[in-house]
Amino acid sequence: MKEIVQAIKESLLEITHERFYETERGFQGEFGSELRSRLPKLELEGAIVEQEYQKRIRHHGFQTRPDLIIHIPFEETEHSSRSEGNFLVIEFKRRASRMDARADYENLHEMCEELGYPLAVFINIDTEETYIEECIQPSQAKIYAFSVSLRDGEVQINEQANT
Repeated sequence: MKEIVQAIKESLLEITHERFYETERGFQGEFGSELRSRLPKLELEGAIVEQEYQKRIRHHGFQTRPDLIIHIPFEETEHSSRSEGNFLVIEFKRRASRMDARADYENLHEMCEELGYPLAVFINIDTEETYIEECIQPSQAKIYAFSVSLRDGEVQINEQANT
């Protein structure tokens, strides 16, 4: 888990073009590319970085669209449940309000509880606020929050964990 958090921080630090801080989708795409480039170092055999993967009620018990996940895609012949091979789930918001952040933390909590993600991350873009106090700690997972902004050409990161 420590290695994944480090890869997240390294990926955030590489997003230095101001354009990516203007939209959530643009930032998410650039971040996904940066994280994907670090995936081989994480040694998560068969894992991929996937954007906006739709969770379906029939298969997952709820319907949520996480912004980004690292997982091994489910194969009935190789996995005993859909919670196997799940490593990381991320929600992004640009300049989230406290209410926006609370909703994303609730989504992250649900995905950790229902699908066994051991690590969840909320990234608030172009702000210094994480609103980590709005997070409910899942029973078997860790949730990290990052705020990331670009000030005078330098990436500023605020990292907090829900303990």
